[in-house]
Amino acid sequence: MSPGDVVPLSFNSGLVALSFLIAALGSYVALLAAAGIRAETQDGEIRLGYVVIGAVAMGGVGIWSMHFIGMLAQNLPFEVGYQTGLTILSFMVAAGFSGWAFWYVGRDRFTFIRCLIGGCAAGFGVASMHYVGMSAARMPAVLLWNLPLVVLSVLIAVIAATAALWLAFNTQNERQRIGAAILMAVAVCGMHYTGAAAGAVICTAANDPAGGYIGGAMLPYIAFALSIVTLLLMRWHLQRASQRFRARMAQRIDSIIESAPGEVSGRSPGASPGPG
Repeated sequence: MSPGDVVPLSFNSGLVALSFLIAALGSYVALLAAAGIRAETQDGEIRLGYVVIGAVAMGGVGIWSMHFIGMLAQNLPFEVGYQTGLTILSFMVAAGFSGWAFWYVGRDRFTFIRCLIGGCAAGFGVASMHYVGMSAARMPAVLLWNLPLVVLSVLIAVIAATAALWLAFNTQNERQRIGAAILMAVAVCGMHYTGAAAGAVICTAANDPAGGYIGGAMLPYIAFALSIVTLLLMRWHLQRASQRFRARMAQRIDSIIESAPGEVSGRSPGASPGPG
């Protein structure tokens, strides 16, 4: 294409489906972490490990990896590289805001206000990650932003994040969890592709990326492979943590049952059950 030409907005349907899959998988593991946070909070504490898993699964995999796969899904007549520093920053933003939201909502009794505050923070993190990630792109083109669509994408991010947190702390069984993960993936992808539509790609003269950069067509596939490995490891850790939690609860129940006969036998046969 010639300098000044606008690249038509189109996507590779296979890669769009792949981006949706990774968003759903990340959301599912994040929901499992939220269940652990909810159980531990009811038990009187909140473990940082669950928060970290939720942050990496939702922010790092479900949002960050989905973003770069979604970037590859957009049909562009040139290869795109990504500036290393901004790419790392985009990951930290997504995981950081997601982790804070999980910690804030999970540290106390669930309420709609807490969910709304956490959702606004997480939504801001999602939107920030997207536009920081877009600014990291190095290509022979510039982006002309459509402000109403940018605002719409941020609103979608906030609404989606609030709904995601509500679902994360209110799903009770596996069927609900799978349905919630699919719904969350729809919301995350909806924000990303709305944001993609907000930036018109205008070709410029060919240029070499300045400074250190990563990328090319392989980056999204590498992100996908690493995400799958990460999710499997986190799923294994969550399963072990769940087994330890159930064992601990069983021990407490056993101790209560064992102590009950002693309390009963401590009464004298003629003792009155109440004050007399």
